[in-house]
Amino acid sequence: MTTSSKSALRFGPVTLDMPDATPRAHSSSIDRQQLEHVRPCAEALRLAVAARPAGLPAEDPTATRSGGADRGRRQIRPLQKWRLKRVTEYVDDHLSDEIRLFDLAAVAGLSRMHFASQFRVATGLRPHEFLLGRRIRRSEELLRSSSMAIVEIALSVGFQTQAHFSTVFKRFVGYSPREWRMANRSPIPRLIRNGTETEISSAF
Repeated sequence: MTTSSKSALRFGPVTLDMPDATPRAHSSSIDRQQLEHVRPCAEALRLAVAARPAGLPAEDPTATRSGGADRGRRQIRPLQKWRLKRVTEYVDDHLSDEIRLFDLAAVAGLSRMHFASQFRVATGLRPHEFLLGRRIRRSEELLRSSSMAIVEIALSVGFQTQAHFSTVFKRFVGYSPREWRMANRSPIPRLIRNGTETEISSAF
């Protein structure tokens, strides 16, 4: 009669009897087949027991992906209207100056990080984009109604060079400052002398 030695593997609360790793020469082919099937099962069981702490239920993966992320994300509130008004007025009054994020945050009474995030929620724009927009808006008014040279307008609304001003202006408006001025300039005033209309020329 053939006998095979067995060893016991214990994984937490589970005990598994399995044949010896080195079957004797007179073991049957059936014993070898059983060993080939038992070892993968034992390995899988060992991994399962090690991966799952005893007594803890399995976690719902959908809850981890959605609910957990939502709980961890704080909702950012928009910048209050009175703060936004103060910032807008400050920008319009200091367009020719260098305006930094620190300056705008100080006017709003917030830290730079909180101001930038709340400002974007309130306006849909980053502070720098908002500042550029106000500068281009003011430059349009000057191009339309004044005889200032384009370089003077660029400096008066906070740009360091005419080239930079022209690049930003075209990105916002779609035309160069000179093209926009020619298409949108106010009617040229006329002076009547001795019954004859004389055009007052403007320097561009």
